[in-house]
Amino acid sequence: MKKFYFFLTVILLALVSVGVTSCGDDKDEPVNSDIVGTWQVKGYDEDGEAYENLVQFTKNGKWHSVDIHYEFDETDVDVEHGTFSVSGDKVMVTYTDDGHSITETFTYEVKGDKLMLSYDYYPVTVVYTRVKDSVIERYL
Repeated sequence: MKKFYFFLTVILLALVSVGVTSCGDDKDEPVNSDIVGTWQVKGYDEDGEAYENLVQFTKNGKWHSVDIHYEFDETDVDVEHGTFSVSGDKVMVTYTDDGHSITETFTYEVKGDKLMLSYDYYPVTVVYTRVKDSVIERYL
């Protein structure tokens, strides 16, 4: 009977030690990618109205997007926040829109101060230019 309790004690200690070591701090690793930074694109939509889009990818995996539409004497600003991850030449952005979680995947390439984002669901590539973080921070 002593062997049984000894064996039971050893098993319980083993289970407890596995449980304790697996409860470590699960902080995400910092993102080390050339996509990290703030990017801007400006242009005109099909109605001839000016727009600007700013996106920011941070080292801690956060993603921010600011869409600015200039309509006559009004300016419409839409801000979204989410997270992102990078795998190879793909960047996956996850955010919430109207209570629904949305994940979009883009193919990306960075050349100097240019970021090319190609939408995987729509055959368009958008070319962004790197800007200072302060350009987007006033909207966040």
